[in-house]
Amino acid sequence: MKNEPNGTYLIELAIPFNKFSEKNLEIDIVSPKGGEIPIYHSGDTTSLVKAVIKSELFQNKTKNSLKPTEINPKEYLGIIIPGGYGQFWDTHKDVDILRVISEIYDNGGIIGTIGHGTATLIDVKLKSGEYLVKNKTMTSFPTWNEKNIMKQSDYGKLLPYDMETELKKRGANLKVYNHERKINYEIVDSENRLITASFANSGKFVADEVLNLINRKE
Repeated sequence: MKNEPNGTYLIELAIPFNKFSEKNLEIDIVSPKGGEIPIYHSGDTTSLVKAVIKSELFQNKTKNSLKPTEINPKEYLGIIIPGGYGQFWDTHKDVDILRVISEIYDNGGIIGTIGHGTATLIDVKLKSGEYLVKNKTMTSFPTWNEKNIMKQSDYGKLLPYDMETELKKRGANLKVYNHERKINYEIVDSENRLITASFANSGKFVADEVLNLINRKE
């Protein structure tokens, strides 16, 4: 985007990946084309992230992602959708990715999204024919934040749609992050098995809450 590398934002993938691997859960990474996934980040990263990206498991999984047609959704307890602007193009309109998300959810799986990753849920439809986000209490990366600070997207002008607008169209009970009151940036809708967070630094929160719901089911 604007000739800058894009795809998945590093910390939104690395932190949940680390949390799940610590719990000895089997992790697969799925991307539209399979193979090595595009990862980007800006500035320095924490010592934890640096350790994660050097690990053999992370290297192997990010360089050998699976196509959505190569997995069986019935085998998965949940799915994490990290952010990055690639979600607005590469996954949001990929019918096989959307099918996998739908089937995992319909099979009782738990979904967690971080930042711009929530965009991938916009067009997911369940077997009932309804949009997955309908009547779900959730949040997403706020439009006002996009317009104020996100230089990479030319302050939202390069994006193909406004995520807040599209989620509301599909019936989501969207809670927009309030900067002054510091609320609505991390939301757990446990009844509907959906955890959403507004910003990149919520990877640990989302992963922990997904794990909590997995443990509750067991």
